[in-house]
Amino acid sequence: MNIVKNKTFTAKAVIGLVRGYSQDSISTTEFKKVLQDAQKKIYQHYGIGLSVKLTNCEIIFLGQEEPSIDLQIIQYPKFPQTEEILKKVFLALIEMMMLELDQNRVVIVFSDETIMLEQSDTIDPNIQY
Repeated sequence: MNIVKNKTFTAKAVIGLVRGYSQDSISTTEFKKVLQDAQKKIYQHYGIGLSVKLTNCEIIFLGQEEPSIDLQIIQYPKFPQTEEILKKVFLALIEMMMLELDQNRVVIVFSDETIMLEQSDTIDPNIQY
């Protein structure tokens, strides 16, 4: 049995399944197609394959209830990359998906920092401060 070890790296992002602040739902099938297209673009541009784990979830915040998908990547020991490049390509992947799926903002959580990508200051009208 061969054991391969690498320094742990994980990154997560949650993308909503509602287009913009509308009532237009994004199907799981469409979501996966957008993900796979973005993965291909990342591979073509950077030469890096990103394996992404998807988990259904829901965002709940002060009146906002949105079905969502939690995306997670890890440092896969078979094809190790530097933390810097993994961050760069995951950010690029999420940005591509965010634009294609009409999301205003997405938060990406790394083990050492949290980054928010935002297209505008607009807030979901369902959120009640």
